[in-house]
Amino acid sequence: LGSMGYGLPAALGAAAAFKAAGEKVTVVDIDGDGSFLMNVQELATIKAEELDVKVMVINNQHLGMVVQWEDRFYKANRAHTYLGLEGKEWHKSANELDIYPDFVKMSESYGIPAKRVIHKADLRAAIEEMVSHEGPYLLDVMVPHIEHVLPMIPGGGGFKDTISDGDGSMFHEERPMK
Repeated sequence: LGSMGYGLPAALGAAAAFKAAGEKVTVVDIDGDGSFLMNVQELATIKAEELDVKVMVINNQHLGMVVQWEDRFYKANRAHTYLGLEGKEWHKSANELDIYPDFVKMSESYGIPAKRVIHKADLRAAIEEMVSHEGPYLLDVMVPHIEHVLPMIPGGGGFKDTISDGDGSMFHEERPMK
């Protein structure tokens, strides 16, 4: 877990540096949806500068890093970490129309091709399509918000305090992704 909002601008900068040096290098940003949303406007720069940046958004419809802390240290008490629309929670409804915001449409509005993955079985082919595409591309990968990123070290802790097991399901019950 790290800084939120950093991935896309960093990928853009790396791709611009490679391009300026005359090198053809593909840069891949693997980002959470909350982090991506903080600098989504950089898709305009990526398109305008014709940078070969691939973006894989790990989309759990939440500020996932914050949710993980809420689950582990605050009894799953939520403090405005849900990014979707109230009453339309994709992780509960499994209705693709409830996914908000729609990063695929957003990406396409910048002229950047995009695709969404709902089922794990479709992920490998979608990644291969993204990587083989010439130019920028966005892959929106839907995941349950209860899956935590591990290992993690609690605030103020050291390596001896590393948490390496469990996920949000141990704190509340949710519909698993199929």
